[in-house]
Amino acid sequence: MKKITTLNDGQLERFSRQILIDKFGYKGQLSLMNSSVLIIGCGGLGSAAINYLVMSGLGHIGIIDYDKVDISNLSRQSLFDERDIGLSKVEVAKRKILTINSDISLNCYNLKVTKNNISELLDPYKFILDCSDNFNTRYLINDACYRQNKILISAALHNFEIQLFNFKAWANTSNPCYRCIFPKFKGMRSIGNCNDLGIISPVAGIGGLFQAMAVINNIINTNNSRFREFIIFDSFNMNQTKIKVKK
Repeated sequence: MKKITTLNDGQLERFSRQILIDKFGYKGQLSLMNSSVLIIGCGGLGSAAINYLVMSGLGHIGIIDYDKVDISNLSRQSLFDERDIGLSKVEVAKRKILTINSDISLNCYNLKVTKNNISELLDPYKFILDCSDNFNTRYLINDACYRQNKILISAALHNFEIQLFNFKAWANTSNPCYRCIFPKFKGMRSIGNCNDLGIISPVAGIGGLFQAMAVINNIINTNNSRFREFIIFDSFNMNQTKIKVKK
């Protein structure tokens, strides 16, 4: 991964509105363009996160999904439209991403994450976005990120509610991981996902935007308190709650 040290004229113009922000600036844009993110899942969360990270200028992105576009996806997965039904999600995502920002370094993996391949998949990336929709995959991603010293940004959706987590458990003995918040137990398999419990379309988009903003925040903000809390956003009542979590 070649490091970018200066922005060219086109990049300065494209990202000029971000560079104007004091807490971000030229240095922040360079940091973003030299960062790498792996997004696991191209559903409602993943679609929104991918769109905005690409538009923001994040330099190196990997996306993983083994599914095809279904008509039921179109209400909440912003990367897809009716012309994409039946096509591979990652292939459609790749085509659309490159029309937004052709300078991006992009890797697409049309496969399922398993215990046999996850270590190799995570290896090139600094940040991991868990946009999956089941507990087994979340535990698998959490454990791999812990072993490989990866910052994990995980989100979950339920009806009108979004849960957001920043994990860096390996870096500090007081930082929790996903298992600290949700200890694994046999009944987890009976807890449904969006297909079973339902989801309001904008909630999926907001959740993905939260994850995208969390990536940017982790790049430019040195405050580590976010790794010891998780956020619950109730979009119905427009309330946000931060809960402190112990390891």
